[in-house]
Amino acid sequence: MKRNAEIVIVGAGLSGLALAHAQKLEGRDVLLLEARDRVGGRILSQGGYDLGPAWIWPHNHRMLSLLDKLGLRTFPQYSDGRLAFEDAQGNVRRDFDFAPMGDALRVSGGLAQITDALAQKVVDTLCLGHEVRRVIEEDEFVTLSGNGFSLRADFVVLALPPRLAAQMGVVVPDVPTWMAGHAKLVAVYDTPFWRDAGLNGDAISHQGPLAEIHDASPMDGTQGALFGFAMPGTARQSGFEAQAVAQLVRLFGPKAAEPRGVIVKDWSADMATATSADLKPLSSHPMYSKLTPTRRVIFAGTETAPSHGGFLEGALEAMDAARQELSRVMV
Repeated sequence: MKRNAEIVIVGAGLSGLALAHAQKLEGRDVLLLEARDRVGGRILSQGGYDLGPAWIWPHNHRMLSLLDKLGLRTFPQYSDGRLAFEDAQGNVRRDFDFAPMGDALRVSGGLAQITDALAQKVVDTLCLGHEVRRVIEEDEFVTLSGNGFSLRADFVVLALPPRLAAQMGVVVPDVPTWMAGHAKLVAVYDTPFWRDAGLNGDAISHQGPLAEIHDASPMDGTQGALFGFAMPGTARQSGFEAQAVAQLVRLFGPKAAEPRGVIVKDWSADMATATSADLKPLSSHPMYSKLTPTRRVIFAGTETAPSHGGFLEGALEAMDAARQELSRVMV
């Protein structure tokens, strides 16, 4: 069997999309395979609200450069006002002058603006709904097979969490997938009413079911939104949404009782992100490192970035490393 492509990239998240675009600009014969019916990976925006990562930081030079090239706007995370704190017994204080994400930037319309824009640049190389289940490296090719397809490539880049690569038969260290065990809830309101009460939308809770809450309102403030990270496992319990809204009432007052909409994304139940090993909560941010490539298989994805592993900047850091490796082997 002859090869089907010079390079196959598995995973159309930020790293895979950016790498496919870079290789296309260099004139490479590239295919980008994605198991989902959408691009973005853990970047997921619904109605302009981010259900995965939400922030870019001023020191994220790769991300800011990419946004500039794509012509996308950022705006500061709302930080004016006080933080609410809830102890384990449900007692609430609202007198902390603190904004933990005060330096963060958000993308107008949600972070999926980035991955959607990149997808448009590689639409002729992109194959959605192609779940790779097996990767076999041979002397002259790498064979990939999945749900009704089989193809060969000179080189393969796995732009996805190492634990997913391991499920494809690739030998890799057991590296935790950042945020894979988490769930996120967004409650949408007519207005950001908490701002009128001198609150910034930030909250920390030891009772739950949401452990950490932030203002997710759009840039113009024409609607209000609060998002929260669920305590591990709580999103899979019956009544989670109602309990979360009740908690928002305790923290921000009676106007929080009737959101116009509630959106929940449980990443631990997303088989294209999480494995059973990811259900165990992480106690700290893992120390990520570059994975050594084989002769024909190269690793990308944010969990392979030594400096910014787990973050959006890490996805681009890993993409840069994969690009350099491809340039080295494809002389």
